[in-house]
Amino acid sequence: MLLGALMLPLDRSLISPVATLGEAYTHLLDAQLTCLVLDEQPRGRIVRMRSILEHLAGSVMHGMKADPDRPIATIAEHVETLPESAPIELAAKALWRRPSRAVLVANEQGDVVGLLGWPQLNRFFDEILDIDYATRLHFHVGDRPGEMARALAAVAGTGANVQATYLSHPHGDQRFGTIYVPDEAAASARDALKLAGFRLLD
Repeated sequence: MLLGALMLPLDRSLISPVATLGEAYTHLLDAQLTCLVLDEQPRGRIVRMRSILEHLAGSVMHGMKADPDRPIATIAEHVETLPESAPIELAAKALWRRPSRAVLVANEQGDVVGLLGWPQLNRFFDEILDIDYATRLHFHVGDRPGEMARALAAVAGTGANVQATYLSHPHGDQRFGTIYVPDEAAASARDALKLAGFRLLD
């Protein structure tokens, strides 16, 4: 599958660089997005929901006043741009290198035409694994022998029937693991992973 078939079109994910944090937050919630692309040329920056929350909720948690009127462009991040004709595996590698981030997708003329992040990539994983009624548990795994086995043992201890698993290549001293379990077992499996010391990403 190519990036062009999986990307989120820009007409759903554009926002003005002069929009405020509050406006961008509302737009992300309404459109059920995790990232936005700034409507500026050349396009090469995104704004993540996580970054907005860090500036709004994070300020309050540290005893400071939140600033929802701050321009969104001040917290934008530069990201990698890939051609829409590239295979999805290339985007997966880019996203593994940048947890919780996204890549932009460009057409043959080099113009950015879409956005691809974890929601789109996870749908791809769901399709290739042919899993219709399962919950995905995505988490950090230490790059040490037996860590993924320990995660599977924690989930198995709840009685959950593991339907599929994935373990990434190492990135520094970390990997990323994914375990799919039936929807009805997701809550107990998630709690078991946390109790075992794994940090969930979803």
